[in-house]
Amino acid sequence: MNSNRINIEEINQNITNDSNLVIEESEQFFKAQVNKIANYLMENKNVNFVLLAGPSSSGKTTTSKILSQNLKNNGFDAIAISLDDFFVEREETPLWKDGTYNYETYDAIDWKLFGKCMQDLLQNKPVFLPIYNFKTGYKETSNVATELKNDTIVIIEGLHALNPIIDKYIPVQQSLKVYASVNTDIYKNKKMFMQKENIRFFRRMIRDLFTRNISIEKTIEYWQKVNLGEELYIKPFVDRAEIKIDSFHPYELGVYNNVMNVFNHFSSNQLSEAKQVLSNFCEIDFKSVPQSSVLQEFIPKIQ
Repeated sequence: MNSNRINIEEINQNITNDSNLVIEESEQFFKAQVNKIANYLMENKNVNFVLLAGPSSSGKTTTSKILSQNLKNNGFDAIAISLDDFFVEREETPLWKDGTYNYETYDAIDWKLFGKCMQDLLQNKPVFLPIYNFKTGYKETSNVATELKNDTIVIIEGLHALNPIIDKYIPVQQSLKVYASVNTDIYKNKKMFMQKENIRFFRRMIRDLFTRNISIEKTIEYWQKVNLGEELYIKPFVDRAEIKIDSFHPYELGVYNNVMNVFNHFSSNQLSEAKQVLSNFCEIDFKSVPQSSVLQEFIPKIQ
């Protein structure tokens, strides 16, 4: 998957000229990509499953919500299912060589339960889907039944939604495979400044700091495993996707620059280095990010 490229100079000049316009155009461009999926589904009525994959911090959750709302606006019934809710119980989770839990592998998913749920849905039976409790490490059960109607589109999102293992449970002819990730590299003075993977790292770093109280050191430590998991379990299947989405928003690094300057109650050498990198981007108040934006997954919530 060839990367797009953009220059810092261009980003900053556009923000200086009219930051609101940059935000608006960024959001419209992303939603236009999602609209292509909706249009495909409306034109191909035999397809009622969307398999949405992507690595960590790609914006899969919000993408599935935007797609779901788009379909509902066009008269379809749509439901979103996260593969994360099918995690095996914590004590059954596979381990990395260092003995820590490996949540990146497809073996961390309870495929037997997933298959049973999909089989029942396809047979028009009501299904009480699992809800994974990340605090306890155990699955709970929804108290609301999920059923497929004639016009229902099921959006299944997760790291492994493109893995061939899922074809055992979802009819291939009824599914559309989609890959979402940041696919834009950033250049400065015509030289590579930030690779697309590092943009996702900043997303993860911000989210970990302000929603999970996880230090940047811990994020860096685990990010190495995220990258390894991506190489082992996701990238081999990217070419199976029929539609690919770039979730990069040209103004987002200016937002992260603002976040790190506004919330300065964390301190560490590595955090200082991150701030230094982000200082290359013109600040944009994180409160300016639209509530429907993918970026809401990665910034502090306004109190």
